Amino acid sequence: MSEVKWTKEQKQVIDSRNTNLLVSAAAGSGKTAVLIERIIELVLDEKNPIDINKLLVVTFTKLAASEMRERVSKAIEKKLEENPENEHLQKQLMLLSGADITTIDSFCKDVLKSYAHLVNLDNNIKVIDPSENEVLAKEVMQELFEELYENNDENFLRLVDWYVKKNTDEGLLQLLLNVNNFVNSHPFPDIWLNEKAEFFNTSTKNDNFYLENYILDIA
Repeated sequence: MSEVKWTKEQKQVIDSRNTNLLVSAAAGSGKTAVLIERIIELVLDEKNPIDINKLLVVTFTKLAASEMRERVSKAIEKKLEENPENEHLQKQLMLLSGADITTIDSFCKDVLKSYAHLVNLDNNIKVIDPSENEVLAKEVMQELFEELYENNDENFLRLVDWYVKKNTDEGLLQLLLNVNNFVNSHPFPDIWLNEKAEFFNTSTKNDNFYLENYILDIA
């Protein structure tokens, strides 16, 4: 397998030391590969090696975390083949299974479990499964719809008139769930939502703007 040829910018990310580093790159540009190489070089640095369990490596997907752990393991094993008596490498291979190479949600869960007593939480917590989360969100939205129907909420009924098709509000319900998911994909959803609502508030208040603003409000 040929050696990877890093770009100048990627090499800067891999080799930078003793400084804060923020990297922004497009999807598919090799961010994960660069991060893995940076980890490997930190651990295998001949002058100032770092134990793998002293690093916190956080990503968004289990696949990326698994790939990182596997590639770091292979790199250490390859170095061990070249120098089987190297105690530092032997130690890293032993520490790797307990290293914090994980997803952001798993890391947050572990922190909460470790310090649950400080925030009055039950330490028997778990990260909700995406499918379970989807079911619960839909149940909550259905309960909200029922309450709004019972109260004859004028704004809600106006929204229903515009968006309900074929005598079922399932489409409207799914629309609001999609809006909610999209909004919560932003790092500061409340700020983002308020900014968009303000945009509609300062525009001409025709029916379309009114209805879109109400969707944001109840989402």
